[in-house]
Amino acid sequence: MREKVYVDRLFADYEDTPEIRDFKEEIVGNLKERIRELMSKGLDEDRAFDKAAAELGDITAIADEAGRRKRNEAIGRMYMMTKVPLTKRTAGGLTAATGLLLAALGLALVTFFNENGGVWLYYVAAALFAAACGMYTYFGLTQETHAHHPMRGGRAAAYGVACAMAVLAVDLGAVLYFFDGWELYAALGVEVVLLLPAVCSLIFMLATEGDRKKPWLREKAEREFCEFEFSFNEDMVDPVKAARFGVASGGLWILAVALVVTLYVSTDWQYPWLVFLFALAAQAMMVATIFGRNDHTL
Repeated sequence: MREKVYVDRLFADYEDTPEIRDFKEEIVGNLKERIRELMSKGLDEDRAFDKAAAELGDITAIADEAGRRKRNEAIGRMYMMTKVPLTKRTAGGLTAATGLLLAALGLALVTFFNENGGVWLYYVAAALFAAACGMYTYFGLTQETHAHHPMRGGRAAAYGVACAMAVLAVDLGAVLYFFDGWELYAALGVEVVLLLPAVCSLIFMLATEGDRKKPWLREKAEREFCEFEFSFNEDMVDPVKAARFGVASGGLWILAVALVVTLYVSTDWQYPWLVFLFALAAQAMMVATIFGRNDHTL
């Protein structure tokens, strides 16, 4: 009984929630068990109680952390359930973009099934499709969401233009090769010339992008990142997982080298080195899979 009274006093200022009640019961049980252990070593009941209570440490700090996490989770759920309505401007822009997209697809289909249709109609369809993608990008980024603030109009427009250029480059390359009779190398050359500045622009803007997350999401992301980083670092020094990763990696690269040699010797394929790219991708997935698990079995 004394243990329960002591713990109840520690939590006198806390709301009586089911989580707090469970926490208190666990503490009382641990306290009683520690008192019995100390008494079995020769301490009287009062001294055993005082020593066990002192060993508990700052219980309220743990309770504060648990309460803070619960409040953050509740706030996060509240924001996730709150839908930010589309502005009229965004709704109109997305509607227009959808119209362009449907027009592009319709024009491409009509031209494909109409033998008298000119190739130039494919270029028009490609331009309409690229414009639709750029508009989707612009209006999507300038719309506020439950998790992110809207992006500034100028920067969103730059994203939209870069996205439209990238899509147009891919579309033009396809039209030149499949419908206009260009050689593959020539079509790819035109595609790369248009695609390269668009990709470079996107990389630069992504590298210089600010944080548009709302405060509740930013705090949640930082907390989850810290927890993940701690867990990942623990996994990286786990000898069992390291051994598993070493064995799997060795087998993967032995198989890759054997496959490349076999392709060189027995086939006319000019790009057997691509096997190494697939091996690198497989090893990256192995890192995420092996070091992301919590089991300790080989």
